[in-house]
Amino acid sequence: MSTTGLAGALRAARGGGVRTRPEHVVLAVFLLLVAPVYLLLPADGLWRPSLYWTVLAASVAALVVAVSRSPWRRRWTLVVLAQFGFIAGEAVSAVAQLSHERFVLPVSADAAFVTADLLLLAGVLRLTRPPWRVSRGVLVDTLVVAVSVGTLLVLFALLPALDGARGAAATLTAAFFPLFDIAVVVLLARTAGWSGHRPRAYWFLAAALAGTVVADLSYALWVAGTGSYLPPAAVELCWLSFYVLCAAAAVSRSAVALGSAPAGRDTGQLRLPVLGVAAVALPLASLADELLDLGAHDHGPWLQAGTVVVVLLVLVRLSGLLRAVQAQRSEVERLAETDPLTGLPNRRAWDAAVARAFVAARAAGTPMTVAIVDLDRFKQYNDAHGHDGGDDLLREAARAWGGSLPGAFLARWGGEEFTVLLACGAQEAVQRLAAVHRGVPDGQTCSIGVATWDGAEVPMATLARADQALYRAKRTGRDRTVVAPDRAEALAAEVGG
Repeated sequence: MSTTGLAGALRAARGGGVRTRPEHVVLAVFLLLVAPVYLLLPADGLWRPSLYWTVLAASVAALVVAVSRSPWRRRWTLVVLAQFGFIAGEAVSAVAQLSHERFVLPVSADAAFVTADLLLLAGVLRLTRPPWRVSRGVLVDTLVVAVSVGTLLVLFALLPALDGARGAAATLTAAFFPLFDIAVVVLLARTAGWSGHRPRAYWFLAAALAGTVVADLSYALWVAGTGSYLPPAAVELCWLSFYVLCAAAAVSRSAVALGSAPAGRDTGQLRLPVLGVAAVALPLASLADELLDLGAHDHGPWLQAGTVVVVLLVLVRLSGLLRAVQAQRSEVERLAETDPLTGLPNRRAWDAAVARAFVAARAAGTPMTVAIVDLDRFKQYNDAHGHDGGDDLLREAARAWGGSLPGAFLARWGGEEFTVLLACGAQEAVQRLAAVHRGVPDGQTCSIGVATWDGAEVPMATLARADQALYRAKRTGRDRTVVAPDRAEALAAEVGG
């Protein structure tokens, strides 16, 4: 930036033209002041621990104040509790160092760190969605990545460094924290959708978790390689950045959006490549291990075991996806056969139901009757009450008729017309349809045309006779039911005419 530009920026800041964000202040102080000073302080003495605990306490205090002052940030409560868990672990570790306690993994502070990690996991999920709403697919995706990455880290980083000298407990303890951190990062990305807009607080929180991955993995390699449990300054800074970035995320104005905004839309554009790489990483590593003879350890059995676990997880994921696709297909089919206004079956569903019913009736020798119900003077009602009032009348009529015609198939044919399929003869159908006349809402009336299937004609022919009967009911005064003559009588009448 030029001198003129800098002067202009300063003048704008003094004049209120620049809006200082609290999270930027926190990061600037840490990156420009704390980090350089921390790296320059001597490893021995009290200056470096004093600065470490000062920054840690200030960060957690800022987090607590930000959460307590805003009811919209209450979703951050579990993250606050996790911070206190980490502080407890840090305190136990500090006391052990001062007392020159002999460190053997797992150490006494690990219980506090594990508890804090679990609280942090629940807190991260709470910030994106309630933990109990996390789908099985999200958990399987996380396990695929964690198992794949974790197996590679343990086999090609930790085991060679440990060289079997410190036992299985030390290896598992050293591997747990970076692997758990990776799982939390993947869950944060996966539950947020991996696509779409992200508030600034999301990126601060993601950076904080990424810092713990780097710190815990570096520390595990440091312990495995050197045998020293005193971390270097760079690793301590990574841990410290976790507290600072969490505080920056909480004090950010976008923290409210992170705590209340719905999860982003998951298009799979990033998820699928990540899962694909995680799924093939272990088989490729096994092949490279065989061809290149990587390291002195026999990685083959472990890589194969990890591959089997990942393949099983992928199969579980595919099974869930297939079930989801099947459920979506069923829902689409249901919607395609449902009238969106009344919720009744539509004309497509009616055609299919009538065709099946007529085939079954022919086989059983039972009568079938169809009826067309038309609301009288519906256009006038619609003009008087508006389209919303007309829609309400159609919905209420459909609800009333559905309850008064048990066992019948009621569908919306179109407009103000409904169709009814009854497994009975014409006279019984007329008696049952009397309930339809009584059930018309808001003092309105309806006209009904009835036709009984003769056992030979196609469904549309029977419906056409019912439509003719409905026309006669309208023409002779409305608010009545008219039964159509059977096909033979209709033909005789036409011939006689």
